[in-house]
Amino acid sequence: MPFRALRLCIVYDGTRGLCGRVVPRMKEMLEHRAFVVDTHEVGRGPLDLAPYRGVILGTPVTGLALRGAGPSARLRAWVESVPSLEGQKVAVFCVYEIRPGNTFDRMKNLVLEKGAEFVVEQAFWVLAPQRDDHVIPAECMVRIR
Repeated sequence: MPFRALRLCIVYDGTRGLCGRVVPRMKEMLEHRAFVVDTHEVGRGPLDLAPYRGVILGTPVTGLALRGAGPSARLRAWVESVPSLEGQKVAVFCVYEIRPGNTFDRMKNLVLEKGAEFVVEQAFWVLAPQRDDHVIPAECMVRIR
């Protein structure tokens, strides 16, 4: 049987450029693990999830993560607009300024309500986005294949 690369999509909220600090490196690391990776910033048009084996959702977390805890309003609206994530494997990440707060609890509940299979979560500090940046690509390699 010939090898066929699996497709992933990184869907993120580009507000304040926080997620933009990690998305290019994450995409590169996933491609080195033989995935075909597309990126989609929420608010930039529709996205058909049918061709993707997995989705990686990213949100910025601003301030102390009290009122700014994720997922952001833009990402939440995007996920809620998707009819279903049934059969999709979903990883989540946030890029935080001070602390991530309860962002992952909220994001996990959001995707599980849509029928997704949760894969992994990863928080990135805005001042050290490379710290543990291998976690999502490694977990995707193991859990989405």
